[in-house]
Amino acid sequence: MQVQRQFIDVTTRRVIIELPESFVNHRVELIALIIDDESLPEQKRRRPHPEIAGKGRTLGDLVAPIVDEGDWECLK
Repeated sequence: MQVQRQFIDVTTRRVIIELPESFVNHRVELIALIIDDESLPEQKRRRPHPEIAGKGRTLGDLVAPIVDEGDWECLK
């Protein structure tokens, strides 16, 4: 997939863009977005339900498995 990104100041309802030669004889998708008014809604911080908050524990190393490889049934 090839991508061409352009920022254009629109003064009329018609916009003409020039695409690279590699786009010729291919189907393309054009998407027009307004970037001036783009404001992301503020997301609320998620919190666990009070009944389960603080009850989790970390057992052992976060990277290494907690059980020996010899105990893995899927490797047999």
